[in-house]
Amino acid sequence: MEKFRRSNNYINIANSFYINKDLEKALKYYFKALNFENSQDEYINIYLNIAQIYFELDKKYKAIETYEIILEKFGKIKEAYYGIAVMYDYLDKFTEAEKYYLESLKIDSTFRDALFFLADLYDRKGKVEEAVLYYKKTIEKHPEDYMAYNNLGSIFEQNSRYKDAIEFLKKSIEINPNYYLSVFNLGIAYKGLNDYNNAEKYYLTALELNLQESNIYLNLSALYIENEEYEKSYNILNKGIENIPTSANLFYNRSCVNLKFKKVDEAMDDLEISCELNPRIADYSLIDQDFDSYRKDKRYLDIINRYLK
Repeated sequence: MEKFRRSNNYINIANSFYINKDLEKALKYYFKALNFENSQDEYINIYLNIAQIYFELDKKYKAIETYEIILEKFGKIKEAYYGIAVMYDYLDKFTEAEKYYLESLKIDSTFRDALFFLADLYDRKGKVEEAVLYYKKTIEKHPEDYMAYNNLGSIFEQNSRYKDAIEFLKKSIEINPNYYLSVFNLGIAYKGLNDYNNAEKYYLTALELNLQESNIYLNLSALYIENEEYEKSYNILNKGIENIPTSANLFYNRSCVNLKFKKVDEAMDDLEISCELNPRIADYSLIDQDFDSYRKDKRYLDIINRYLK
């Protein structure tokens, strides 16, 4: 509408600056847009954009203040309650985050992000029953939410409920066959049942979907080592290092496999690279049985002493 023209012009300028990652200028023009007439919905969107920019500028309390302005000016807006919840979540303030997620759900019990991230909050805080409840509510309201199925399956896997985990992870994959994390977690669940064939199958499928996830290579390597298939373990770690040359854990695990082949020089080379990438690994090696026979080895001691904290 013509009467909103000046405000909308400033919004367009702000949007352009935001797209080009000039957050300070975007902020400036969103504030200018507030000085001119516009619809209530547009004003709310402006404030939501301002809050988002404050978040990206790592000014979380300023973002909270902005969301509170929305609540003061426009009443109970679910996105504002949700925004405050997310900020408190990032600030690791559990009670406040939980409170505002629940407030947003009082307004809209189907609000997907509030359901999902409240479940995620409970999961991260070890409140398993609550996490399961809200992931199930997410699925009830959004039956195609493959991420909720995955996260619920992952919780069951972590609590050794492998058959339940497999049920939910398979449903996630049915909805989205390309979501590598569900495929990977399905491999973990089968490993929990000592079903090595299916564990390997799903690890390899996950790898086809994401060659940049080091944990897949590490789990495959561990699976092969457990079966004393050291050559396979070595080869999969080689592939991992080719694709992720900055992974300290992949170099460290290859170092351990090299020791099983009595390739001590190669093992120490890998250990040194691993410690360069992550010095904390030096501490870990001190309690790793793979290195028990090398505690007095000069090269081992040189490497460890260089990186010990």
